[in-house]
Amino acid sequence: MEVAWLLKVIGFSATALALGWALAWTSINFSFSTGWVGAAVLLGWAIAARLRWERLKEYGADPSGPERVVWHRLASSAMGAGHMLTSLAHPRIDLHVGSGNSLATDSWTILAAIVVSAFVFHGGDQEPDERDRGFAATGLRVSYTALIVQLLVLLFFLGFAPPDLRAPFSHFFIANLLIALIVISALAQYFAQLIAYARDAQATAGVDQ
Repeated sequence: MEVAWLLKVIGFSATALALGWALAWTSINFSFSTGWVGAAVLLGWAIAARLRWERLKEYGADPSGPERVVWHRLASSAMGAGHMLTSLAHPRIDLHVGSGNSLATDSWTILAAIVVSAFVFHGGDQEPDERDRGFAATGLRVSYTALIVQLLVLLFFLGFAPPDLRAPFSHFFIANLLIALIVISALAQYFAQLIAYARDAQATAGVDQ
């Protein structure tokens, strides 16, 4: 069960990352604004997932409110990371709003959709319990570790890489890169939380048997 759940989370994350990549790649190569596409997909998935979980609720197989929120945050951070990393892979492109491309506007559109879709995944009156808080603490440890490792790699690069490799790294580019690293760290956090939920469900199923 744990392996199947791990593959499910990996596949889900990879799909959201690929969607973010595809949106940015399309904007870069075809000068076509894709933020509204990402927003529509995210909102559509949020509504579909909420309806499916409501049906599963009849059998007691639906995820808890706090776990639903983690699923939404995983999808949001993965899509955002895919879009940002693809944009940053082209350092010569100006990412400012009104610079001749839609990447910045697309990012803000996707961010707005993330905020709106979050209401669909709101946990309602189900507050996080001790188990949820424990899983969140585990996720935070993973997130902090991922962020520290990424920052160390970036600092080493900025300090010791040849000047020609560091040339595209303007202050604005580095600022956006740091945001991307934070988003990646958040993605690691939510991934770890969902794995913790899976292990708990497996342990509970073993006790019931």
